[in-house]
Amino acid sequence: MSNESLAAEENPVTPEDLDEEDKVMLVFSYLWVLALVPFMVTRREYVRWHAKQGLILCGIACLVFFGVIFVGAILATLSKILGWLFGFALINLILLYMALALVCVIKALRGERWAIPFLGDLIEKI
Repeated sequence: MSNESLAAEENPVTPEDLDEEDKVMLVFSYLWVLALVPFMVTRREYVRWHAKQGLILCGIACLVFFGVIFVGAILATLSKILGWLFGFALINLILLYMALALVCVIKALRGERWAIPFLGDLIEKI
């Protein structure tokens, strides 16, 4: 653990510590490419941490979505059923992303630093 994360754990953020601008930036942190706004604008480390996580989540989601679309397009040429299955998979992935982003926003507004499993290590590297 770095000194930065130790300091963050020693001084937790409470919902009362967040002003209106911080709350808006926390919501932006998990709205696809809008995560660039809090990452580039805010100086508050808590908001930047969530912006980093939102950017990583957006990047991975884009890669997965485009991968599913690409594979689905290729397999749809073989069979319409496979095309429909990959379309259904894409809809489920979008719903999963939306649910995960909603959980992250709720936890961020509560003052929690909840690292998404498998992505937590990447946040510290950015």
